[in-house]
Amino acid sequence: MGESAVGWQPIHQALSDHYDVIAIDLPGFGHSPALPTGITPTAAALADAVEGELDRLGVAQFHIAGYSLGARVALELATRGRTHSVTAIAPDGLGTPLERIHQAAALLNGRTLATLLTPIATPVAATGAGRSLFFAMERSRPWQLPAADARQLLLDFAQAPGYHRTVQAAMVDVPTGLERITCPVLLLQGTNDPLVSMQTPRFLAFVRHAQLQWLPGLSHVPISDDPQLVASLMLRFLKTATKREHDRRPPAQRRSRVS
Repeated sequence: MGESAVGWQPIHQALSDHYDVIAIDLPGFGHSPALPTGITPTAAALADAVEGELDRLGVAQFHIAGYSLGARVALELATRGRTHSVTAIAPDGLGTPLERIHQAAALLNGRTLATLLTPIATPVAATGAGRSLFFAMERSRPWQLPAADARQLLLDFAQAPGYHRTVQAAMVDVPTGLERITCPVLLLQGTNDPLVSMQTPRFLAFVRHAQLQWLPGLSHVPISDDPQLVASLMLRFLKTATKREHDRRPPAQRRSRVS
């Protein structure tokens, strides 16, 4: 919520060494325009937009990964039968009413802080202390963010046109159809996440083939906190999922692959 494809930068190259990677800004965030006024930005509506973009690119089947809101969208896409696998990092959506209120309040406070810091985004992002000032709620090691990435993420957070509407939608949006997911699912969850750490394990009750990996000491966005760990876990999972998908195909459809 509020971030963009820039958030994936710390592990983008590690993934690209083995796979073709498409990094997408969700509608209303980063460089993507918000959904039309008449469409509520639920996870399903955001997934419709992502699915439409992949159709435009000619991508029929895919592995998918997301964090936070992106993880919810990834799981929604998995219910539609087009995913080879899902890596869902700190997904939301299964919160209690009190947890949803807490999450929304934290997100709205973050938006306010980002707006206040926008005029001084460059000097704030230039130091570890400045990066910690804004990103401490979502990252356990915010000082590790590259200055350029931190500046852009702060500005994305402050300027995202779909921010408030998406926060409002998330207050009441509940995932459905999770039982239809048949592909492998890896749930990654930091133990120091103040936003959704209690929600992620609940997905195990609804998603078959799901496995949960706790990330000790990491927070809501572990990608920049420990990129080597997250990339290695994802690549190991993807290797297994790719082999599973290959073995399920009829022999005539199988082909060798070099990664």
